[in-house]
Amino acid sequence: MDGHDSISDSALVEAARRGDGDAAACLYHRHVERVHRICYRIVLDGSQVADCVQEVWFKVFRNLGRFRCEESFVTWLNRVAAHTAIDFYRKHKRRGRHVGIDQVPADALAEPPSDGKQLDEAMIQQRIHAALEEVAVNQRSAFVLRYFEEMSPAEIAGVLGCREGTVRTHIQRCLVAMRAKLAMSPKHAEVKSDE
Repeated sequence: MDGHDSISDSALVEAARRGDGDAAACLYHRHVERVHRICYRIVLDGSQVADCVQEVWFKVFRNLGRFRCEESFVTWLNRVAAHTAIDFYRKHKRRGRHVGIDQVPADALAEPPSDGKQLDEAMIQQRIHAALEEVAVNQRSAFVLRYFEEMSPAEIAGVLGCREGTVRTHIQRCLVAMRAKLAMSPKHAEVKSDE
């Protein structure tokens, strides 16, 4: 992969289309953490995230020829990751294989805290994770892309294939549901809206 690190995503895509395995590997390593974050926060099951991430990359490399270079690779990748994670969640939930928050080991949710501040942050993250589990997957996806991936409502609309107003509605409904869930927690964290 040496020498590929400074090359643009679009140039790497073109090289990967021509069969350059190093370029494909560079794309993967450059963006795998982003895909993992999106999948983890939508699927909400630490034991299934690796399978979901693998499915995303399989789709990406199988469909690389369909990627239009006038579009940002990251935007396209976000779309593939979000749709794959939503479908993955729905498929596994329907089959009854979704694991609840109380069944996921604490270390799968956050790194072990080493001091009081980190412990508080870990507890807040666990509560947010639990609250997200109660929200409809489309609302959760919009929320995750907005607040964890820092995408604009317009970008999210492009990723999810809906109107910007629908994205704002999903985010607001998610925030309302999460505030209600977090308010029931002993130490709740306030989730702020910028919409």
